[in-house]
Amino acid sequence: MTVFQCRDCHRAVTPALTERPLPDPHTDDGWYQPEVWPTDANGHCDRPIVRMAPGTFAVDPDPSGPPYVLDEPSGLLVESGPSGTVVLHPGDGIGLEQHPDLAMRRGYCCGMDGEWGPNLVCACGAVIATVYSDCYQVQELRLQPGAVGRRD
Repeated sequence: MTVFQCRDCHRAVTPALTERPLPDPHTDDGWYQPEVWPTDANGHCDRPIVRMAPGTFAVDPDPSGPPYVLDEPSGLLVESGPSGTVVLHPGDGIGLEQHPDLAMRRGYCCGMDGEWGPNLVCACGAVIATVYSDCYQVQELRLQPGAVGRRD
């Protein structure tokens, strides 16, 4: 079991978690929910797609979040943020608060989208995580690798 803690104040920011591989939406079942649920007249769904099951985490080796850079071959903007973010269930953060800068809490109708970067802080004020909680996206919490320590 692993607990993540704030590097600044050493306070636990997760409960004890079990490491799992990062789910592949095309092959994994069970703790990843790839189903598309019915929506209401506004396009909202009461059962969002959640990447990680409660009590589990994975480390994403790929870059995550901003800044976004142009991928020349495809012509698309791609994430070039930190590699090694810790991906967990959105409900598995402990004592995290919304970023004090209103612009960082950007979102749409149902939650924060994380597209401008980390939007959660530790109780001590350290910028620590990004929650993706809006209805149009996969629900997850990503801890910034430089902001947390791992205690096994």
